[in-house]
Amino acid sequence: MARQTRKEVRDSLLEAMKMKGMESPYFLDLLEDYMDLWDMKRILRIDIKKRGPIIEWQNGANQKGLRKNDSVVEYPKISKRMTDILRQLGIDSPVISKTPYEKGDDDDASGEEDIGL
Repeated sequence: MARQTRKEVRDSLLEAMKMKGMESPYFLDLLEDYMDLWDMKRILRIDIKKRGPIIEWQNGANQKGLRKNDSVVEYPKISKRMTDILRQLGIDSPVISKTPYEKGDDDDASGEEDIGL
C-alpha cells in the first residue's frame, strides 16, 4: 500500500474527527500529538533503513563493538501510542485519500535528508 504524506494523514484524521463532531481544542490537540508521533515514527523508520537494526559503536581506540539501534526499540513504542490516540479519538480507520504515493516524497533512506542522528 502506498504511503501517505503528512498533510494527507492529518487531513484524513481531521475529516474523520469532524464527521464525529470532535472539533474541540482537546481533540485537536490530540490530533497534533498524533502528528508529532507520526513525524517521530518517520524519522525512526528512516534511521532503521539507513543504519540497520544493529549499529557499530566506538568509545575509544580499543573499545568498539555492535549494539542494537535504539530506533528499533522506540519504533513500536511510538506506534502503540499512535494507536492509543486513535482509540481515544474513536477512529478505527481514517478516511483514505486516493492520491498515490510518489517516490521520493517520504522516507527514501538513500536521500540526503538529515534526520538529526
